[in-house]
Amino acid sequence: MIIRLRDIQCYAYHGVLEEEKQKGNTFLVGVSITIDDPQSMPSDDIQDTLDYRSVCAIVQREMQVPSNLLEHVAWRIKNALLVAFPQASKVKVTVAKQAPPLDLPVAWAEVEI
Repeated sequence: MIIRLRDIQCYAYHGVLEEEKQKGNTFLVGVSITIDDPQSMPSDDIQDTLDYRSVCAIVQREMQVPSNLLEHVAWRIKNALLVAFPQASKVKVTVAKQAPPLDLPVAWAEVEI
C-alpha cells in the first residue's frame, strides 16, 4: 500500500541567497510512504495506519528549520518520517520552491529523494 500526501503548502526560509533566507518563499512538499503489510485494510482502524496529521506535523516541523539546499530539507523530512513510522518500507519526498531566484523565469524548482 502506498499513502501519498501531495502539495503540502509551507512558507519557509530555505535557500543559498541571503534574500531567500530573509524573505522566505512558498514551498510544496509531497510525501509517498509505502507500507508492505498494512493492517488497516482489514481492521479499518486508524491505529493500524499512518495518521495524516502526524505526517503533516513532521513535514511542518522540518520545513521550519532553515537549510541552504532543498535536497537537505527533503533528506531531513524523509529521515524523520522513517523514524516516526517504522512500518514504512519506503519513503519518497519531493520539495518544490516557488519562483526560485534565477536568471530566467521558472515557476518551480523541485527535488525528489
